Amino acid sequence: MSVISRRILGFGLISALVSIVFPAFAAPTPTVKCRFLGQTTIFNGKRYTCVKGKSKGKTILMWDSGKPILTASPAPSQTPTPSPSSSPTVSREPVVIKKIEIPVAKSSEVPANSTKSFKANNHFGYETTYIITRNPEGLIAMNATCTHNGCTVAIAAEGLLCPCHSALFDPKNGALQRGPASYPLERVVVREEDGVIYITD
Repeated sequence: MSVISRRILGFGLISALVSIVFPAFAAPTPTVKCRFLGQTTIFNGKRYTCVKGKSKGKTILMWDSGKPILTASPAPSQTPTPSPSSSPTVSREPVVIKKIEIPVAKSSEVPANSTKSFKANNHFGYETTYIITRNPEGLIAMNATCTHNGCTVAIAAEGLLCPCHSALFDPKNGALQRGPASYPLERVVVREEDGVIYITD
C-alpha cells in the first residue's frame, strides 16, 4: 500500500472516530435570538427560556440550559397490526405559556400625561421592570427590558433610555427611536380597576 493510500485511510479512520465521539456537532442552544426575559422556544427536544446572564462582566439575555419535553408513551396495542381503515396520527399540542395578571401600581401613582416605572415578578418569578404611561386615550404598559442586550431602560428627559448602549425608545408607545436595538419595547396587556393598575405577563 502506498504512503498516500495509508494517509487517506488514516484520515478517514480519524474522521469516523470524531463523528462517533462528537456526534453532529449540534449547537447546544437555540439558533433563534433571545430577545426578552421569559421568552421560550423549543430546540432539539428541549424547551429553553430567555434569562439574564453574565458575559465578560456585562448583563446579557441568554438561553437557559433547557428542559427536556416529556412525551407520553403510547399504551400497548391489543392487536398486532392496525386496522387498514384507520391510520394513526400523532398530534402535538402547542406549548402554551400561561401568563398571569399582576397588580403593579395604584391608579394615583400614574397621573394624566405621565410615565412611571414599577417592579413586579413576572409569571416565571423573575423581577421585571414595567413602564406605565397614561395618555388621553388611556394606559399603555411595556416591559422595560431593552431589546438589544437585555438591560433595563430608564425614564430620561429624551425618552426611555438604555444605560448600556444608549438605545432610545418612545415613552408613549415603546417605539424604537435610536439603535443599536432593532425592535421596539415589548407591549404588555394593562387594565385598571378599583384604583389598581394590573398588567398581564
